[in-house]
Amino acid sequence: MNKAFCKEPEQSARPLCPRCGAEGQAVGAATLRAHLAAADAESLAEPAAWCDSENCPVAYFDGLERIVEVSRATGIHWPKDPTGVLCNCHGLTCEDVDADLAEGEPTRVREVVRRAAEPGAKCILKSADGRSCVARVQRFYLRRRAAAGG
Repeated sequence: MNKAFCKEPEQSARPLCPRCGAEGQAVGAATLRAHLAAADAESLAEPAAWCDSENCPVAYFDGLERIVEVSRATGIHWPKDPTGVLCNCHGLTCEDVDADLAEGEPTRVREVVRRAAEPGAKCILKSADGRSCVARVQRFYLRRRAAAGG
């Protein structure tokens, strides 16, 4: 059959975690090296991905269904690590957000959001998912505010 009539497989879909089936977020080699031991980082083929599921024990995986679990990674943030920081770059913790809520003014949250937007932010290396913390910080803040009845 002529190739003009064959449809190529679509490559635009986000990869799916082999353990839980959640969509993954592509991460680069620099992010893997920052959060995994060298042997674990090298065990994953490119493109590797971060599992976005809060409850899945998988941190990273690749298209060949190889995985590295959260327990083998370092610097994992909330929600994968419920006790982890919200922002690896600037050290914002869940307790900081709770303090902002108790004080009635999100000063710490606003400061981290401002600093995360600066050109020198190192999110791609410090954040385990290779993304800015802003959405994660805002999601946690809104959850806590709703839980507090605000």
